[in-house]
Amino acid sequence: MMMMMSQFPTNRYLRFASTVTLLLLSTSTNAFSTPSWQQLQSAQSPLHVPLQNPPPIYNDELPSHVKESKSHLPILYRDKECICADCQMVWMALECKGVEYVTVLVSKYSGDDGVVGEVVENVPRIVWPDDDGENDQATTTTKTDAIKLIEQIQTKYPSSPPQFYPKLSAAVDASRCNILRLPGVMPRNSDPAFQSFAPYLFREDGTLVAMSSHCVSLEEVEEMLEEYYLGPYLCGKEITAADMVWMPYLERYAVQLPLLYPKIDVLNPRSKSAYEMVYEWYLAMERDVPAYACCVQGDARHWRRHLESVVEIHNERAATEKDRVPKLPPIPKRKGWWLKKNPNSKVLWKAYYGDGSSRPWLGDTPEREVALYLVQNRKEIIEGAVEETSGMGMTVDETDEALREIIHTLIGSESPENDDENIDELSENASRVVEFVSERVEVPRDMGMIPALALGELLSKVSIVSKA
Repeated sequence: MMMMMSQFPTNRYLRFASTVTLLLLSTSTNAFSTPSWQQLQSAQSPLHVPLQNPPPIYNDELPSHVKESKSHLPILYRDKECICADCQMVWMALECKGVEYVTVLVSKYSGDDGVVGEVVENVPRIVWPDDDGENDQATTTTKTDAIKLIEQIQTKYPSSPPQFYPKLSAAVDASRCNILRLPGVMPRNSDPAFQSFAPYLFREDGTLVAMSSHCVSLEEVEEMLEEYYLGPYLCGKEITAADMVWMPYLERYAVQLPLLYPKIDVLNPRSKSAYEMVYEWYLAMERDVPAYACCVQGDARHWRRHLESVVEIHNERAATEKDRVPKLPPIPKRKGWWLKKNPNSKVLWKAYYGDGSSRPWLGDTPEREVALYLVQNRKEIIEGAVEETSGMGMTVDETDEALREIIHTLIGSESPENDDENIDELSENASRVVEFVSERVEVPRDMGMIPALALGELLSKVSIVSKA
């Protein structure tokens, strides 16, 4: 079982003191010294600039001192495992609009660590603050219809870009039309119990969705995108609600379908030669939408793991031997194989961070965002690394020092005097802790894709020395 290094609630208020300190340390400490935790945490400098407190994240339920009806911010209830497709849609919509909101993370499914199980908590849900602010009543959305919630978000924030339902013509509401096309375009009669875990791959009767059905679906998605040729999104130049509704399914599909049918070009949604417009849609989402790339996007490891869980269930009930799924292709040996490089990572993070005005609780670079995560979660990281089962063979003091060394490297990685040679000078212990952390960080549960790529970049530049 994976160690949950980011045990919720992730108290983002801790970042209030940490962010400025890290920025000061990056310019004031010697490149070859390892600062103490006191240095890394202290915010007593007269240069300390107060930062806006971020909206908090709670685990399972709101604390007793926090009442839904008293909140001046929307409250989003979503699944803590980051599996639910509907939750991902609504989360994405709020992030795209730049809304400040409180989060309550709950376990949606009965299975351990999000393994396929019965739904035990109805999410997503949003509790909206009272519009006029004159009483303590809150408008509560009890329905878990993600499409209706996205409609509500647009209604509440009509002037905030992007527009979820732009009027491209007087006759056609393209965004809503493309949302309605989803169930008809994608393979039909797939098992609804797997819809968030591994959608459109398996049927309830123990058979596999036919390969031809996947090809037809991808061809239809290609045709949909060609209808609005002025841009890469489902409705043309700008992202809309249609992209948000399709996004969770196409994200999973791109990872999982090629694992079931490897090396078949027409069964790879990201094949540029087979589906050029679909390929461009994926690139646009990943390289041009900060909210997606920096916060909501799941990685290949996340969706491979859930495909493996579904395959196990499917094989137990397979209708025939031909319907059984053989072993998936082996996991690549390359460190950080699940992280896909993004040439726009720094631009995306700058836009998401908003020069400190949009989300001031974040690190100002992806590297410093990772550093903040490590500062916050150092106790869990050190405890996990020194366990016998980790295979690290390091003491608490050794792990502690190695973690501080990594953080110092990350916060100074943007300095002109720092280059790849400095990164290569990480100690053996620090290199091993980098690998340990990268293997256990879950995207997007613990951090977004762009910060995770910064951690992956560090991983790719260090020499990992295996314990003999």
